[in-house]
Amino acid sequence: MLNHFAVEESVYNVVAALQDAGYETYIVGGAIRDLLLNRIPKDYDISTAATPEQVRDVFGKRRARIIGRRFQLVHVRAGKELFEVSTFRRAPAEKKHEPLTPGARKIAALEEAENMIFNDNDFGSSEEDAWRRDFTVNALFYDPVADELIDYTGSGIADIESGLVRAIGDPKLRFEEDPVRMLRALKLVGQYGFKLERKTEDALRATLPLLELASVSRLSLELEKILNSSYTGAIMQAFTDFGLLKHFLPYISQNNESRHLQDALALLKARDKRIASGFYRNSASVAMAALALPFIDCMLDGNTRRNYAGSTDDNTPLPPFWDEELIRQALLTIYSPLAIIKRLSCSACRMLAIQPLLFGKNNPKRLVRLRGFAHAMELFKIQNDAGYIECDDEMVTRYRELIANLGGINNREEKTGSKSGESAGNGRRRRKRSGKRSRREPVQNDFPQE
Repeated sequence: MLNHFAVEESVYNVVAALQDAGYETYIVGGAIRDLLLNRIPKDYDISTAATPEQVRDVFGKRRARIIGRRFQLVHVRAGKELFEVSTFRRAPAEKKHEPLTPGARKIAALEEAENMIFNDNDFGSSEEDAWRRDFTVNALFYDPVADELIDYTGSGIADIESGLVRAIGDPKLRFEEDPVRMLRALKLVGQYGFKLERKTEDALRATLPLLELASVSRLSLELEKILNSSYTGAIMQAFTDFGLLKHFLPYISQNNESRHLQDALALLKARDKRIASGFYRNSASVAMAALALPFIDCMLDGNTRRNYAGSTDDNTPLPPFWDEELIRQALLTIYSPLAIIKRLSCSACRMLAIQPLLFGKNNPKRLVRLRGFAHAMELFKIQNDAGYIECDDEMVTRYRELIANLGGINNREEKTGSKSGESAGNGRRRRKRSGKRSRREPVQNDFPQE
């Protein structure tokens, strides 16, 4: 089927290079779905007939790196961008491969895991690859050189148009082979407003407990992707509605009937709305803090931060933070058994620790100088938008004017005598040793006009 999509030049060049080397190559998966929905793809995945070693030979070892064990692929660098290039797969031969790690071997010994795929490196044709994918909406192949769109299943385009998530083949078997597919199905429900096809929904509900057999590393990676999404609230709502949350984030699910989970979902949706409105950039650490905040309030007595009456005297020491170590431990509990990324948790800890200082009569100039204040103020605005707290709009206006008068949050001197200053100082020394700029540095435009 002839079809033309405007794809990024760097993507086109990677596909063209592999085709010029004699290998059948396509853009695959979610990028095609987004293009058909007139959305800008967040990333592009490329699939080819070339083996990982052959892909590396085409681009050279400096631009291409083979990664993965269960599912081997190649990271190819094109300019400043990094693309995942996979080799066409076919369904693994039954019992052909043994699990590669002790943890996988332990899970493989369980009766309920008899259909799980622990090694997915059987290479095949493009059509075989399409039929072994998870859902029809993710099984489209596009050749940007020939402007050709291929729908091997015959249902992908129609299901995208009707907003339907349909498993390819036997839905129950698809989820048994890889329980992480259940997360991806409900991400489509949350992010795109799709509905599950009836057999797919029945199979998902029947196999939900199998999600607990998936590796922590893969589930943690999925969590990071969800937090990085600008649809985090809708995705978590879908997880809640279908009963998946208790198998993914059990601590949060235990509070399913309480106001804490409902408050958390409201905060995430307010955060997503602010991103969509252009009020603030997409930040995974803000999402992490927003989801955890109602539970941390309960753990650390959130009323303290609302009732604190601070001093307006600039010479008076700032009131104590919420202890960052207690916050860190709380985050570990809330997100258990998943492994949360240190850079995200550190940023979340900082913005949560500042929250008590925003409630009271503290000198705003001193608060603005604190490291992590930009995210902390955004989290404060999210709470206000969601109705989690109530505050005078003049407070937000006062901070915005103050930041503008100071020339932005980056134009400040850190005070090494405070806890925030000590933390920032240590961070600067670490960055100097590594020779890399911290990814957690706030940008100049943290507070766009609303």
